[in-house]
Amino acid sequence: MQDRRVFVATAAALALGAAMPLRAQNADLGADNSDDAQPVRRRYLMEDVYGNVVTDADLFGQFVLIYFGYTGCPDVCPTSLSTITDVMEQLGDGMERLTVLFVTVDPDRDTAKVLREYVGFFDDRIIALRGPKAYTDHMVKAFNARYEIHIPDPDRPDDYAVDHTASIAFVGPDGALIRRFPHGLAADDITTDIRASMAAVPAN
Repeated sequence: MQDRRVFVATAAALALGAAMPLRAQNADLGADNSDDAQPVRRRYLMEDVYGNVVTDADLFGQFVLIYFGYTGCPDVCPTSLSTITDVMEQLGDGMERLTVLFVTVDPDRDTAKVLREYVGFFDDRIIALRGPKAYTDHMVKAFNARYEIHIPDPDRPDDYAVDHTASIAFVGPDGALIRRFPHGLAADDITTDIRASMAAVPAN
């Protein structure tokens, strides 16, 4: 299932980017884990693909998976989103307590339409968010993630990739970061961890 979804998603990314320059390879920057364990509310204000404002307060009471990426990502994002989609399928009814966010770090090219089509290839329940650079930077920093624009050829500034943190943030109902799932962790392991966290916090 995952291999098929990665293939479809990669084909989708190529189709969506057909009119754009070829993307360069991107890299996982890793995350700044210095305050991951701090039980603090991590605030943000972004916009979904339908123009609705979404803030951290809107998701209080929900567990949340947050992935920072971009639709032109050649491999890391499709693989990660495929894993997340497998987790969503495995959780079944548990999805009533989980929200999944895909936050673009390339809002200049990732329009609402592009984002809507992209996440649709994975699961329509994934909420894609975008915002001005200042808002994007704020949310990225709030979750100790990072991203950098990488232009391999200065003479072709549009042929850029975005190096970014590839791990998945897992946030509790109180808005605090529970942990970060590293890139490449199996869906089974992520699902087991999420279920354990949900069991420790009974639903209201």
